[in-house]
Amino acid sequence: MPWRVACVASGRHERAVVAAGLRGRRNAAAAGNASMGVVKEAARGVLSHLVTATGLCALQRRLWPKNGALIFYGHRVAADDEGYLPGLRPEWLDEHLRYLTQHYEIISLSRLVQCFEQQKPVPARSAVITFDDGFRDNLTSGLAILQRHRVPATIFLVTGCVSQGHLPWPQRLGFVVQRTTQQRLLLTAARLPCDLVLDGGASRRRAYLVLKRHAGCLPRAAREAFLSELAAQADVAPPRDRMLTWDDARAMQAQGVEFGAHTYSHPWLPELPWEEAREEMERSRQDLQEKLGIEHPPFCFPAGKCTPALQALVPKLGFRSAFQPNPRHRVNSLDTASPFTLARVGLPNAPAVYLEAEVDGPLPALRRLLPRRRGGHGTER
Repeated sequence: MPWRVACVASGRHERAVVAAGLRGRRNAAAAGNASMGVVKEAARGVLSHLVTATGLCALQRRLWPKNGALIFYGHRVAADDEGYLPGLRPEWLDEHLRYLTQHYEIISLSRLVQCFEQQKPVPARSAVITFDDGFRDNLTSGLAILQRHRVPATIFLVTGCVSQGHLPWPQRLGFVVQRTTQQRLLLTAARLPCDLVLDGGASRRRAYLVLKRHAGCLPRAAREAFLSELAAQADVAPPRDRMLTWDDARAMQAQGVEFGAHTYSHPWLPELPWEEAREEMERSRQDLQEKLGIEHPPFCFPAGKCTPALQALVPKLGFRSAFQPNPRHRVNSLDTASPFTLARVGLPNAPAVYLEAEVDGPLPALRRLLPRRRGGHGTER
């Protein structure tokens, strides 16, 4: 049995029977999704190599140049999946930036936003590089690559993590599930009494997704209590040296790196009470003003999760720009976007041939033929 949920309240037997039925359906669905993911990734690889090798991407660049800016995002610059957040290998980031600097004008996010504010045309065939969360490998592995290619970048900081040193909660949760030597965890906090059996990589991954869905719906205090109990039960102490410090941020700022706000604790904002959601956003802006002197930073919604009311709140709190979840446009221009409806594209965790096919090939057009998913931007958490 890969994993199971056993109710610890009254009616245990009846609920266990229901849980067993749900478990079977979930396992079948998970297996199907995993198989489909492998097939899709294989097809993506074949198509990427095909459209680049045949010159189709080069032809598309000449015939249909992009009249505006593409904004790209990543998270970690590392060759592992610590905390179930796959890093972008440094050699792949180097390949991506080499390709982009050859075919695009790389501009800063602040310059792009200034074009909108002054109603000046966005440079054609331009690109912007951003990173989310504020992982320290952005400094130790990423900065030298950015400087080698003379590429500006913006890092969106989870300011509470920068101040306290702990990982954003999704990766902290993932780290505990990955690293525990326990084969079974019994949890009672935060209205999720459950008995998790962790007897393999697949079962741990499924358990992580179940716990993540639950933790993401909790207010900060309840989420922290839940994560603390999980870490204690798992006998795992999450690391506190993976994030940038404010001194790191100031040093990078002195070298031209820009910074934005990614909330205080990386919550799923629509799940929070209104006042707590507002406080998460406002506190991150205040931290950036106090620590880095940035009065009107750009803002990025964690996991791309927001509502129209939260989007409307962004400029009212003094932010300069924001990204729009699931936008219809990819290229940002005066005709397609505004400072608060910018679109982003994820940097693929793959060699540059994948980026070329994604940016200058037919893959986006083919993807639009498929049903659209709700949620965040690609690999955003």
